[in-house]
Amino acid sequence: ANKSLNAIARLEFNPLFKSLPKPAPAAAAKAAGNNVFDRYYTVPVPAGANADTLIEQLKNSGLVDEAYLKPQPVEAPALPAANTTPVVSSDDSYFSQQGYAQPAPQGINAVYAWEFEGGDGKGIKWVDVEQGWAFGHEDLAAQNVQLLPGGVSAWYHSHGTAVLGEISAVDNALGNLGLASKAKPYAASQHRVGGTYNTAEAILEAASVLTAGDVILLEAQAGYPTASGYVPVEVYPAEFDAIQYVTGLGITVVEAAGNGSVDLDSFQTTDGKYILNPNSPDFKDSGAIIVGAASYSLPRYRLGFSTYGNRIDTHGWGENVATLDAADGNSTTGYMSYFSGTSSASPIVTGAAISIQGIAKAKFGTPYSPAEIRRMLKSAQYNTPTSDAAYHKIGHMPNLREIINHHLVAPGTVPVDITAPSAPTGLAATTIQTVYATITWNQATDNTSLLGYDVFINGSAHPVASTSNTSVSLSGLNPATQYAITIKTRDGAHNLS
Repeated sequence: ANKSLNAIARLEFNPLFKSLPKPAPAAAAKAAGNNVFDRYYTVPVPAGANADTLIEQLKNSGLVDEAYLKPQPVEAPALPAANTTPVVSSDDSYFSQQGYAQPAPQGINAVYAWEFEGGDGKGIKWVDVEQGWAFGHEDLAAQNVQLLPGGVSAWYHSHGTAVLGEISAVDNALGNLGLASKAKPYAASQHRVGGTYNTAEAILEAASVLTAGDVILLEAQAGYPTASGYVPVEVYPAEFDAIQYVTGLGITVVEAAGNGSVDLDSFQTTDGKYILNPNSPDFKDSGAIIVGAASYSLPRYRLGFSTYGNRIDTHGWGENVATLDAADGNSTTGYMSYFSGTSSASPIVTGAAISIQGIAKAKFGTPYSPAEIRRMLKSAQYNTPTSDAAYHKIGHMPNLREIINHHLVAPGTVPVDITAPSAPTGLAATTIQTVYATITWNQATDNTSLLGYDVFINGSAHPVASTSNTSVSLSGLNPATQYAITIKTRDGAHNLS
């Protein structure tokens, strides 16, 4: 195959992955599907060649499934200047600032989960996939966090230390207290030995130390040619395949949506595919739990920088998160109260996932599947919404008390909602002006959790508006023009009427 492709140009083919998934037990390997990672190659663009033309030639060769520009390193979501704070010598002295751990609707009610065996993360392992950390921080050192082989703790040490702090800060009479402090943390770096940058390979390396029920957190975001801002890393095929392989092994993956203000329902790949729109025939499901960012204050709303869409499963605090800080990779102290972005939101959801899996292993002797954990954490029936969940499109924030009290069924029996909600009735147009009209309708019903309504004009493929209310204002209309308005009801599982 390479010989034939070399005829296109002076091409050099190099394996994308320096390390491949370790052999898995037969049952797990079958669940994970075929191992495709030895079929990925990188091709340097020859001098004077046009990259876009080369990509089209490769796609049209009949020998290549997909060709795309390799994703490049991007900066971690911006943080304010570091402000290292001396530690106060009292029992977890900064825990009072960790509102995200408190009862709903303020937080995810981690304090309630701690009352139960495994609710503190005992028995669960997790891996933080990103770029840099300070493992010797006084609130982390006792965890003895291991950097997995092949990776380098390179950049953004403050960022990685803050993420570890939200989940794994030790209960040691110092500083903060992690949401799942008894879980065993590891780190896998996107920066690989030899100076390469490979998120997909870091995901596979993370999976090598985990088993079913454990968790990977993807503290990463990606630029993409058709996107106006950062999007989830799974938009690239290698990362998508790595995530899907890992979730097939029973390992839960929590993935940051990205700080790009991008509507994933309208996002298209360079091939014009709507791969992140659950209601499109192009949709591709990696199995990951994708997390958006909301305000810390009530009533909660989507923060403007957060990427959003119906593919987003759940959200956490995207601002004012109290956690650890580090001036560099050798820092042993430092705390902050301003960690932000989908980067601060994703560890909150990860802590909730770890707590539920810890309780499941203690209570039932076996964990939930990644699909079951996702259904529990995104359930509109039990978790905390924003002020307008259908409009904000970042899902609900986990409420561990409600999940534990009402949704903690035996693994393998978490229900799947496939029942569509009723269609709205009583559609009417009021307050009709030259370029403006208000559309109203009657409340619809659903068997579990009605999320809201999508508004379509003239049979549009995508809604022009979404709302949890039973009315919408349409502006920018053309005078003396007839419009066909369609309203569809959406439930918490994204079934449409």
